[in-house]
Amino acid sequence: MSAFDRELKAYKKQIRRLLLIRTAASKQFSEDLESDIAAFAEAKNVTSVEEIAAHFGTPEQIARAFFAGTDIEAVRKKLNLRRAVIAVLLASLLLWGAALTALYVEARSDMHGTYVETAAVSQGEAP
Repeated sequence: MSAFDRELKAYKKQIRRLLLIRTAASKQFSEDLESDIAAFAEAKNVTSVEEIAAHFGTPEQIARAFFAGTDIEAVRKKLNLRRAVIAVLLASLLLWGAALTALYVEARSDMHGTYVETAAVSQGEAP
């Protein structure tokens, strides 16, 4: 993989990261942008990411352009839903961990119970 390919991959990854949410619209936007970049790079014989950024914009500018055409309330709801799902998953993991810990402690206490040993000594014998 050439240096240009690595830089281009990082450029595209940064754009996808800035889109924040994964919806059908953002996926379509990313696919269209990638095909436009490929067509531009082939037609103009581009050899640097700076040329692509000069034509299409920085990743931040591209993300702003995407969000300018979207409904902010829909984005906000999607992000809130994502946070709720993450919170539920984390709470579930904590409860699962607590249950496993309790089971482990219970199993260990059964194996190391206490016992009393008594010895009978009759009179006249030395212990």
